[in-house]
Amino acid sequence: MRSTYHHGDLAVALLDAGDELLKERGLPGFTLRECARRAGVSHAAPKHHFGGVRGLLTAIAARGFERLTRELRLRLEQAGDDLHSQFLATSTAYYAFAQRYSEHFRIMFRGDLLDDSDDLKSAALETFTVLTNVIRRQRGEPERDAPYLDEDAGRGIGSGKQVLDDILIGWCHIHGYAHLRLEGQFFMINENQHHEMLDTAAKRLSDLMQRDDESGGETDER
Repeated sequence: MRSTYHHGDLAVALLDAGDELLKERGLPGFTLRECARRAGVSHAAPKHHFGGVRGLLTAIAARGFERLTRELRLRLEQAGDDLHSQFLATSTAYYAFAQRYSEHFRIMFRGDLLDDSDDLKSAALETFTVLTNVIRRQRGEPERDAPYLDEDAGRGIGSGKQVLDDILIGWCHIHGYAHLRLEGQFFMINENQHHEMLDTAAKRLSDLMQRDDESGGETDER
């Protein structure tokens, strides 16, 4: 084992090694022994720091959500104040991440492969908050730093039903598109048509949400 590693540095080195291994070989080629070999440490080190494959994959998934959040924020900043452009930006950012980190994207939403860790939940919540605030802006609703527990609903984000419906529609749209395209389910669509399709969908959904707000749907009162 490299004598230059401090405790925290070793965990990061193993995480970096696992991160790259997943990207290169996918889940079928992911092993703790190979992660250790790439980090230059003993084969027992990954289990000591992460408890096993699930623990390391969970840490990698948390890092994936952090990357996705950065990608979303960057694209949204470039989109400016136009609401249609913001909705389109979330779709293109989501797919760009799924394409670049396809194996990460696949495991990030696999509860059967991951532990229910605080780090993972926190990272996923940051992504969800960015997406939620895009929907809130469509509707003219105030943004939130983070969702919160709704005592009446048990577990939710403390919003009126119409806002929740729009969040569901928005996230299902961008996640479903990214997942289906990643898995090759849009083979019948020309590659050059995808941006036009996303732009059209973004405008339709954005207009729908803005009209819902103007028509006097439920507000976010508490």
